[in-house]
Amino acid sequence: MKPVICIEMIYPGIKPEEKIEKIKQAGFSWIEFWDWTDKNIDLLYSSCHQFNVKVANFSGQRHGCLIASNTHHEIFFDLKHAIKTAKILNCPYLMLLTDELGEEGVVKYNYTEISAKEKYDNIISGLEKAISLTPGSITLVLEILNTKIDHPGYCLDNMDTAVKIIREINYPQLKILADLYHLGVMGHDIKQIIKQYLPEIGYIHIADIPGRHEPGTGKIDWKEILELLKAERYNGFVGFEYSPAHDSDESLLQIKNLWKSVFSE
Repeated sequence: MKPVICIEMIYPGIKPEEKIEKIKQAGFSWIEFWDWTDKNIDLLYSSCHQFNVKVANFSGQRHGCLIASNTHHEIFFDLKHAIKTAKILNCPYLMLLTDELGEEGVVKYNYTEISAKEKYDNIISGLEKAISLTPGSITLVLEILNTKIDHPGYCLDNMDTAVKIIREINYPQLKILADLYHLGVMGHDIKQIIKQYLPEIGYIHIADIPGRHEPGTGKIDWKEILELLKAERYNGFVGFEYSPAHDSDESLLQIKNLWKSVFSE
């Protein structure tokens, strides 16, 4: 397993390139982010090269909804450009969402006129087309988000539907992004998900519950979760996508200590 730090919510107010240096100083070698269009990719690449940091994951789409077929062209346009950026950064994963998010993660369009079945069918057809555009060196990961706190109206808010989608399409480079914060908020048993659905999971996100802060600030025993992932032989990325409760430096130290408590070697 490899720990990844999401640069979006930590160290607010400083440039991504400066965040990379701080993350490396804290002892981490992998980062992820959301939007590639609001960043200077040349500077990002240079900073990663300078500090020997790699990019594991970022968003493959910023516009369009998988649930609405008349917007699929927007997704594919974004995805083509995201793939070009991923090749520059040698990034192996791209995230996809079922809905387009606006400011503060608000779902922009609910499409109440589209039936649940049609939305599902549109997701399937959209993902199949996305796969056809994506080289085998990149894995697409479909993210489940919670609708109780952060993203009301988001379509894919449960593990069962996500697993059904992945199994129906049955393509090696299409997996679930299992954000354990979002799944926990939705009432899922995190340990049971790991035990039951690990073959369908391609990437993991962590933030504590409640608050979406760093591990150790909420009620989840993350040492136990990481030990379970280790026992189940998960060998992928674990992205820490969180908003620091107080100090960003201190939050990274907490994560480093947590990781060392499980992976002492």
